[in-house]
Amino acid sequence: MKIILAILLIFLFSCSNAIQEEVSIQIEQDVNSSIENIDSTDSVIHYVRAHRSLEVKNLSFAESRFRKVVEIEPNFARGWLGLAEVSILKNNFQNASKYLDEALFLKPDLYEAVYFKGVLMDFNGECDEFISLFEKIETTPLNRLNLLISNCFLKLQRIDDAKLFFESSNISIIDDFDLVAENYFLQGKLNDAKNIISKNPLSYKDPKYLFLNSKILIEEGEIEEAEKKILEGIEISKEPKIPFYINQGQNLLNSVKNLSKD
Repeated sequence: MKIILAILLIFLFSCSNAIQEEVSIQIEQDVNSSIENIDSTDSVIHYVRAHRSLEVKNLSFAESRFRKVVEIEPNFARGWLGLAEVSILKNNFQNASKYLDEALFLKPDLYEAVYFKGVLMDFNGECDEFISLFEKIETTPLNRLNLLISNCFLKLQRIDDAKLFFESSNISIIDDFDLVAENYFLQGKLNDAKNIISKNPLSYKDPKYLFLNSKILIEEGEIEEAEKKILEGIEISKEPKIPFYINQGQNLLNSVKNLSKD
């Protein structure tokens, strides 16, 4: 049991969604409390396998493992959170929302679930609804959530609120550079956005950065270059297939083509 738990904790530190030091301790506590009341370690094994699969974007296998986790341990909020993340990447927002609600019902302070709720609503152009849902929320222990909230406030032209959450964030965490760059972009600081993107050595093969780069290029009037970045992002998202990014890229591509016609 101790060996398995140690492997789990080491793995969790390497996961992109748990890389922030401030939430890793909480994850350990959640896993500990989850396995204390079961006779088998199967749920832990499935949880580890699920995250490994999610890391390499093997969505089907990740989904099947997370389903096994909640089948064995239905009160484990992070199992439902995993199902939600997979559903978002598969572009199944209805299921994702349902799983997030379940996770938050079990653990109302699960900030990662709040974050993914925001991702869903932001993608659907519902930043105002997201902010309304969590209007009373203060700065959180989850860096990505603080940055997402800041970006939503910028989209709503609530500059002072955006500044509060941005200044409460750690903008030196490399895994969060996409949200930092988006914040600069939304402020109209295009050079700052490009600079922070360039600091992530893997940005050239990450759809999030390629699509953001394309938005910057559009603002700079470089429509043809923007289209190249979008097509590159879509192509990368096809293997393994990530419908969420393909859909996002297609929407951007349609916008660019409309600009080209004007």
